[in-house]
Amino acid sequence: MLIKEWMSKSVITIDHNESLNDAAKLFRTRVISMLPVLKNGTLAGIVTDGDIKKAMPSDATTLDKFELISLMDSVSIASVMSKPVITICSDHTVDEVAGIMLSQGISGMPVVDTAGILEGIITKSDIFRCFVSFTGVSNKGQVFAFNLPDKPGIIKNLTDMIRNSGGRLCSIMTSYDDIEEGLRKVFFHTFDIDTDNFDNLVETLLGAGDLFYVADLSRGFRKIIRR
Repeated sequence: MLIKEWMSKSVITIDHNESLNDAAKLFRTRVISMLPVLKNGTLAGIVTDGDIKKAMPSDATTLDKFELISLMDSVSIASVMSKPVITICSDHTVDEVAGIMLSQGISGMPVVDTAGILEGIITKSDIFRCFVSFTGVSNKGQVFAFNLPDKPGIIKNLTDMIRNSGGRLCSIMTSYDDIEEGLRKVFFHTFDIDTDNFDNLVETLLGAGDLFYVADLSRGFRKIIRR
C-alpha cells in the first residue's frame, strides 16, 4: 500500500503570485479539494476550498459584481495559503499518511520526493479507494468478525476452517483499539463461499472463537451475533 500507487500524479497547482480569483476559478471548474502553491517551482504552501471561502467577502457585502472581482484579483494567493505544508514522501505507506491526516485534522497531503519536489497529492478519497480495494468489499464477498486471544496459531486455525468451506481469503485485518488487554479484533474478508457452506461455517466458527458479526454481501445477509 505505497502512497505512490494511490496518489494523484496529475496535480493542479497555482503560483504564489496568482490571485484569490484565479484560485476560486480553479475550484469552480476542476474537481479538486486543495491546491498546492508553488514559488519558483518549489512547494510554498497549500490552499483548500475552505481557505478560499474564508477569504471571500461575505454574502452581506455591498460590492457589485465588478468590484468583487477586482477585490479578489487584488488578493494574492500567498496571503491566503497555509504554510508550512505538511508533506509526505511517496515511499511511505497509505496507513502512515492516514494516521498523519487523522492526527493533524487534514483531508489531504502533497507528496514530495527527497528533494522536496512535488510528485503528487493524496487525499482521503484515495485512502478510501485503497481501503475498499484491499478489503475486497466491492466484490460482494463474506465478512467474519472476531474478538480473539492475542496468541500464535489462532488465526491459522480459523483460516483453515474458511478454506475447508471453499472460501478464498481476500484480507485479514486486526485492531487492538477498544478491546481489553490480551485480545484483538480480527476481520476476515473472503470470497466464493456458497450459501449452504456459509451457514455451516458460521456454526463451526461460533465454537472456535468469539464471533460477533457475520455478513454474506453476495446475498445481502448481515447478522450481529452479540453487541
